[in-house]
Amino acid sequence: MRKYLGAALGLALAIGTGGEVLAGDRAAAVDKALPVAREAYQFLHRNPELGKKEFKAHDYLVSRLKALGYTQFVASPSAPTAVIAVLDTGRPGPVVALRAEMDARPLAAGAVEPEGHSPRSEIPGVMHTCGHDVHAAILLAAAALAQENKARFSGKLVFVFQPAEEVAGGADDIVRDGVLDKLGVQKIFAQHVAPGLPVGTITISPGDTLAGSNYFNLTLTGRGSHAAAPQDGDDVILGAMKVAEEISTLPARRIDQANRPMVVSVTRFVADSGASNVIPPKAELSGTIRAFEDLTKAPKDGPALQDVIVARINAVSAAQGLKAEWSLRQASPPTRNDPALFGALLPSLTKAFPGKVDTTPSRGMFSEDFAYYTPHYQALYFGLGVAKDGLGEGGVHTADYTTHPEAFRYGLTLMTLLAQLGTTGDAAWR
Repeated sequence: MRKYLGAALGLALAIGTGGEVLAGDRAAAVDKALPVAREAYQFLHRNPELGKKEFKAHDYLVSRLKALGYTQFVASPSAPTAVIAVLDTGRPGPVVALRAEMDARPLAAGAVEPEGHSPRSEIPGVMHTCGHDVHAAILLAAAALAQENKARFSGKLVFVFQPAEEVAGGADDIVRDGVLDKLGVQKIFAQHVAPGLPVGTITISPGDTLAGSNYFNLTLTGRGSHAAAPQDGDDVILGAMKVAEEISTLPARRIDQANRPMVVSVTRFVADSGASNVIPPKAELSGTIRAFEDLTKAPKDGPALQDVIVARINAVSAAQGLKAEWSLRQASPPTRNDPALFGALLPSLTKAFPGKVDTTPSRGMFSEDFAYYTPHYQALYFGLGVAKDGLGEGGVHTADYTTHPEAFRYGLTLMTLLAQLGTTGDAAWR
């Protein structure tokens, strides 16, 4: 597989999965820019960096952008590793941003990237398991293509290489700093690799597409006891297990899932007395809650979701003789695709894209900090197929994640089309 991946990444195929050929000179422009993506992907994948520490990625991207002729860079004070480059076409038109992430993720304890991967992470315990290296490499190639074909676009293009998508302080910091507002950005586009989706297919649907993320901590306390006499205490571990089960199954039995979908997952459970014959007096649980609404706000016809959860926790905890302490941290809101922008762009995009554009309505419980941009600018967030010949099947956030090399062509074509349609409203390559 190593030999295959290394060779295949250099391929420049113009034929899509359905046999379509990219129109005219656009194919040649994509071919010419693909080596930029290939080189960047190799570098970024070998040198993964965690959120807010993307120093090598920052320096590499700035260096490459300058070599491509970019001279206007804008800093985001709260996100110093961000790279934001501006291309002024010199022609009247809107300001359109294209965004990609830069950060990698820590691997699970004991996990390593498989030997067969090529390129392969050179940093122990850290890997691009979410495809951000793919996104950033494609965006750099899009910047190269746009610079060389400036007359094909109008207005200004803003290339946003964003840090810290996997941790707090990426998109939210850039939005808070007002950088894109000062540049006059009106529309913003992004894509994300989609394991299992065939190469040559992209997905997009209007409205809410990804859930908002929330993180909770729950401490349950009661009376500890000797393990031989659980009746002398509150059996905190058993009680905590019942609470964990109750909140995990709560959405299916106490929430209208058709209209208020929600997932509660307990991801951490700690209850340690330090001895095998002692039942501890405390248990700590934490996890995530995904939903398409603000958990703290009540709709007109029902209670806030957090209120439903906390009420159930208190009832079950009290029945076990336990005291519950709950805290909630709200993270990314739901990611929303602008229906008007979807309607305006999709007819032309569908005709010009060389593969399949799947507009089947879809929502997922994953979350993305691209959501912080969507209340401020017209936004569309696409899924990019990366699966072919056994590659691109491993799930994100796992060491098995891979991308088929041909996906780069379609990702670059997509970003180029979005830049063109976003600034000129026309997909023709004249």
